Parts: sequence; C-alpha cells; structure tokens
Amino acid sequence: MSSKASKSDMGMGLALLFGLVSVGAALFTATNSYNYAILHAQELETGNLLVSSGGAFGLAMLAAAVAIVAIHAYDA
Repeated sequence: MSSKASKSDMGMGLALLFGLVSVGAALFTATNSYNYAILHAQELETGNLLVSSGGAFGLAMLAAAVAIVAIHAYDA
C-alpha cells in the first residue's frame, strides 16, 4: 500500500478547512436570501437579512480564494 508522498499535507488540510468554511457561508447566504424573499412578500423588516447575507457571501469568496492559495502555496 504505497502512495506518492508529498512534502506536506498542509495544503490539502487548509484547502479542506477553507472549502468547508466557504460551503457553510454559501449555505448561510442561500438561507438568508430565501428568508428575505419570504419576509419581503409579507412586507416585513428585511434589512438585517441583506447585511448578513452580503457578509456571508464575502466570507465565502474570501475562504474560497484562501483555499486555492493554500493548494498552490504548499504544493511546491
């Protein structure tokens, strides 16, 4: 049972960590967007949902970018 060993598994570990953070933030964004649509149809207050959805989207994009950087930085 041999496999090609790399210098470090840090790149894969960090990519997995930030990938999961990115997916979680994307799900949070989707949930807030759905709740916004429901509350907007009922003409209720929706301002907080827009702010938290935008923040979660930003976090998802940042985590995805860091995951890609981690793969390339530790692959060398």
